[in-house]
Amino acid sequence: MNVYTNNSYEIIAIDAEPQHYEYVFKCDHTRTEIFGDLCDICIQGYKYEPQYELIFNEDGSNKIDEKTGELLYKLDIDGNKILNGYACYPFIDCQMLMLIQKQYGEYKKREIALTAKIDYISMMAGIKTDVDQD
Repeated sequence: MNVYTNNSYEIIAIDAEPQHYEYVFKCDHTRTEIFGDLCDICIQGYKYEPQYELIFNEDGSNKIDEKTGELLYKLDIDGNKILNGYACYPFIDCQMLMLIQKQYGEYKKREIALTAKIDYISMMAGIKTDVDQD
Protein backbone atom coordinates (compact mmCIF):
# COMPACT_ATOMS: atom_id res chain seq x y z
CA MET A 1 0.00 0.00 0.00
CA ASN A 2 1.19 3.54 -0.73
CA VAL A 3 0.39 6.29 1.75
CA TYR A 4 0.38 9.86 0.39
CA THR A 5 0.74 12.74 2.87
CA ASN A 6 1.12 16.49 2.94
CA ASN A 7 4.12 18.24 4.51
CA SER A 8 2.60 17.76 7.99
CA TYR A 9 2.32 13.99 7.35
CA GLU A 10 -1.49 14.17 7.28
CA ILE A 11 -2.79 11.40 5.03
CA ILE A 12 -4.20 12.69 1.75
CA ALA A 13 -4.78 9.37 -0.04
CA ILE A 14 -4.13 5.65 0.10
CA ASP A 15 -2.89 3.88 -3.06
CA ALA A 16 -4.53 6.30 -5.54
CA GLU A 17 -1.93 9.00 -6.25
CA PRO A 18 -3.43 12.46 -5.67
CA GLN A 19 -2.49 15.49 -7.75
CA HIS A 20 -0.64 17.25 -4.95
CA TYR A 21 1.24 15.54 -2.13
CA GLU A 22 4.52 16.00 -0.31
CA TYR A 23 5.53 12.45 0.69
CA VAL A 24 4.70 8.93 -0.40
CA PHE A 25 5.48 5.97 1.85
CA LYS A 26 5.44 2.33 0.76
CA CYS A 27 3.79 0.34 3.53
CA ASP A 28 3.96 -3.46 3.90
CA HIS A 29 0.52 -3.59 5.54
CA THR A 30 -2.80 -3.45 3.72
CA ARG A 31 -5.38 -0.72 4.12
CA THR A 32 -7.63 -3.13 6.03
CA GLU A 33 -4.83 -4.19 8.40
CA ILE A 34 -4.19 -0.58 9.43
CA PHE A 35 -7.57 1.13 9.08
CA GLY A 36 -10.12 -1.71 9.09
CA ASP A 37 -13.24 -0.59 7.23
CA LEU A 38 -12.74 3.16 7.78
CA CYS A 39 -13.89 5.36 4.90
CA ASP A 40 -11.47 7.63 3.02
CA ILE A 41 -12.63 10.74 4.91
CA CYS A 42 -11.83 9.10 8.27
CA ILE A 43 -8.44 7.94 7.03
CA GLN A 44 -7.68 11.55 6.12
CA GLY A 45 -8.00 12.30 9.85
CA TYR A 46 -4.79 10.32 10.46
CA LYS A 47 -1.10 11.10 10.23
CA TYR A 48 1.51 8.69 8.93
CA GLU A 49 4.96 9.88 9.85
CA PRO A 50 8.48 8.56 10.17
CA GLN A 51 9.92 8.06 13.63
CA TYR A 52 13.64 8.47 14.27
CA GLU A 53 16.00 7.17 16.95
CA LEU A 54 16.25 9.70 19.76
CA ILE A 55 19.29 10.57 21.85
CA PHE A 56 18.73 10.26 25.59
CA ASN A 57 20.41 11.88 28.58
CA GLU A 58 21.93 9.73 31.33
CA ASP A 59 18.73 10.14 33.39
CA GLY A 60 16.62 8.73 30.54
CA SER A 61 15.11 12.04 29.44
CA ASN A 62 15.21 13.18 25.83
CA LYS A 63 18.28 15.16 24.85
CA ILE A 64 17.29 18.62 23.59
CA ASP A 65 19.21 21.22 21.61
CA GLU A 66 19.87 24.04 24.08
CA LYS A 67 19.53 26.78 21.44
CA THR A 68 16.41 25.61 19.58
CA GLY A 69 14.71 23.39 22.15
CA GLU A 70 14.28 20.67 19.51
CA LEU A 71 14.76 16.98 20.22
CA LEU A 72 18.10 15.51 19.15
CA TYR A 73 18.25 12.36 17.02
CA LYS A 74 20.93 9.77 16.32
CA LEU A 75 22.58 10.31 12.93
CA ASP A 76 24.11 7.85 10.48
CA ILE A 77 27.55 8.34 8.94
CA ASP A 78 26.04 10.61 6.26
CA GLY A 79 24.44 12.88 8.87
CA ASN A 80 20.87 11.66 8.28
CA LYS A 81 18.46 10.75 11.07
CA ILE A 82 18.21 7.01 11.67
CA LEU A 83 14.73 5.74 10.81
CA ASN A 84 13.10 3.73 13.58
CA GLY A 85 9.77 3.00 11.86
CA TYR A 86 6.50 4.81 11.20
CA ALA A 87 3.66 6.00 13.40
CA CYS A 88 0.05 6.09 12.26
CA TYR A 89 -2.32 7.94 14.58
CA PRO A 90 -5.43 10.15 14.42
CA PHE A 91 -4.93 13.90 14.69
CA ILE A 92 -8.68 14.55 14.68
CA ASP A 93 -10.79 13.60 17.71
CA CYS A 94 -11.67 9.89 17.54
CA GLN A 95 -15.31 10.57 18.40
CA MET A 96 -15.54 12.92 15.42
CA LEU A 97 -13.98 10.28 13.16
CA MET A 98 -16.45 7.66 14.38
CA LEU A 99 -19.35 10.07 13.72
CA ILE A 100 -18.07 10.58 10.17
CA GLN A 101 -17.76 6.80 9.73
CA LYS A 102 -21.31 6.27 11.00
CA GLN A 103 -22.67 8.86 8.57
CA TYR A 104 -20.72 7.23 5.75
CA GLY A 105 -22.24 3.85 6.66
CA GLU A 106 -25.73 5.33 6.56
CA TYR A 107 -24.99 6.92 3.18
CA LYS A 108 -23.79 3.57 1.78
CA LYS A 109 -26.96 1.83 3.03
CA ARG A 110 -29.15 4.43 1.29
CA GLU A 111 -27.07 4.14 -1.88
CA ILE A 112 -27.46 0.35 -1.96
CA ALA A 113 -31.22 0.61 -1.34
CA LEU A 114 -31.66 3.21 -4.10
CA THR A 115 -29.57 1.20 -6.55
CA ALA A 116 -31.68 -1.88 -5.83
CA LYS A 117 -34.87 0.15 -6.46
CA ILE A 118 -33.49 1.52 -9.72
CA ASP A 119 -32.53 -1.98 -10.85
CA TYR A 120 -35.99 -3.33 -9.95
CA ILE A 121 -37.88 -0.54 -11.71
CA SER A 122 -35.63 -0.85 -14.74
CA MET A 123 -36.17 -4.59 -14.86
CA MET A 124 -39.95 -4.14 -14.62
CA ALA A 125 -39.84 -1.56 -17.43
CA GLY A 126 -37.52 -3.71 -19.53
CA ILE A 127 -34.73 -1.15 -19.45
CA LYS A 128 -31.13 -2.29 -19.12
CA THR A 129 -29.20 -0.05 -16.70
CA ASP A 130 -25.49 0.41 -16.38
CA VAL A 131 -25.35 1.65 -12.76
CA ASP A 132 -21.89 1.76 -11.17
CA GLN A 133 -22.12 -0.32 -7.95
CA ASP A 134 -18.80 0.31 -6.13
